[in-house]
Amino acid sequence: MNRTENASRNIIWGILNKIISLGLPFIIRTIMIYTMGMQYVGLGSLFTSVLQVLSFAELGVGSALVFSMYKPIADGNDDKVCALLNFYRKIYRVIGCVILALGLVMLPFLKYLIAGDLPKGINLQVLFIMYLLNNVLGYFLFAYKQSLFTASQRTDMISKIGMGLQLISSIAQILSLVLLHSYYAYVAVVPVITCLNNVCIGILTDKYYPQYRCKGKIEKEELHSIEKKVGGMIFQKIGGIVLTSVDTIVISAFLGLTSLALYQNYYYIITALFGFLTVIMQSIIAGVGNSVASETIEKNYHDFKKFSFIYIWIVSWCTTCLLCIYQPFMQLWVGKENMFGMGMVVLFAIYFFVHKWCDMLYVYQEACGIWWETRLIPFMAAIVNLIVNIILVKIIGLPGILISTIVSVIFIYDTGYASVLFKTYFMPINNGLKRYWIQQCFYMIIASIACLITVIICSVITIKSSLLTLIVNGIICVIIPNVIFTFAWKNLPEFDYAKSMFDKVVGKVVKK
Repeated sequence: MNRTENASRNIIWGILNKIISLGLPFIIRTIMIYTMGMQYVGLGSLFTSVLQVLSFAELGVGSALVFSMYKPIADGNDDKVCALLNFYRKIYRVIGCVILALGLVMLPFLKYLIAGDLPKGINLQVLFIMYLLNNVLGYFLFAYKQSLFTASQRTDMISKIGMGLQLISSIAQILSLVLLHSYYAYVAVVPVITCLNNVCIGILTDKYYPQYRCKGKIEKEELHSIEKKVGGMIFQKIGGIVLTSVDTIVISAFLGLTSLALYQNYYYIITALFGFLTVIMQSIIAGVGNSVASETIEKNYHDFKKFSFIYIWIVSWCTTCLLCIYQPFMQLWVGKENMFGMGMVVLFAIYFFVHKWCDMLYVYQEACGIWWETRLIPFMAAIVNLIVNIILVKIIGLPGILISTIVSVIFIYDTGYASVLFKTYFMPINNGLKRYWIQQCFYMIIASIACLITVIICSVITIKSSLLTLIVNGIICVIIPNVIFTFAWKNLPEFDYAKSMFDKVVGKVVKK
């Protein structure tokens, strides 16, 4: 398989899908703010986070099984893939039942997750059941078949399906808000689209992979390997949930739905950037997994360095953009009365950077299946983040939510995962861990300098119009940080590879 071609195709279609899947909901969110009010925005964010907590029941089975498919797909072992797919289907049905049961148990306790009053005419339990059904349906309707596209390095197929259905969904939701002025109709669209999405994936996997059917049993040795990986993923799940979803629940419980909505408006921009970067990560994981299964450690280490360089460039540039265009954009979108001060913007930018600057560690952890070895890291981070969250939100409010996450990510997540990856898979590399952190710190210093210089230039130019400020700052952000990065990093061996990859991706986009 041509890993570079697959990754390029996945990235292109993944980014197009993200533009639609984030752009259209952004329009819907804006319509909801001005037609329904901030409380409804906060309510949707709360339910989404609660259901992400309940998705803990999935236990990382999907990731473990996709990893198990890399080698048999690369080797052409169809019987083993069929057995894994059959096992996947059975497990997902059990998981769907567990999440449904947990969700129903939570119904009487929902009122304790919201400080202050609910929007008028809202039945909390009915709405939650609608959100819950959307979450559960996927586990019963061919969601397991998505693993075939992922393991075969064809996530572009998932993106194409998502783009079409997102367009249909968004039109239906906009009509429900503008014409019907009904939040219930708005929510009801989501489970219908989820069903259509999974049915389409089921049909296309049967078309592209007719050799794979749910049949056969996996061997005991393979089952034991999956159980061990899932055991490690339990802790990964805990960490991921606390790091993202619990923040939302804490804000709702202590500060109310309106504060949550304001926070989520800013966080939505972060989520959009996370989404685009996740496309890059997900697009190369299968290729990296295939490479790990068939190439030498030294070759994969050099690839790791190249990918890390390209990725940190993108992350650093995005961080600079956040600092310079966050406020003029928010002023245009929600108005001055719904904005935070610049201090919160700086915290959001730092939050974004520390979340993403070491992402290649997680890509290689996923591709190498190193979940059991890292099991305690997210668990420790989860405990620290949750405790500090609750303490700081009582003392300093919303900034405490961001600070607690920043601390736990830098000092527990990143350092822990780097240590494990280099002590397990990259162990033969001489002084690999030390060299990695020296390189990352060098990248961070250059990124900080670029941010500072760009912010100073943007602050010197004063324009009364927020729209013109947004445009001018955007142009400055395109030019200044990238010039600084080029000047600082042009002599690195990874620079030529990055330039070559950029030319290939751009060429493919132009061709498309």
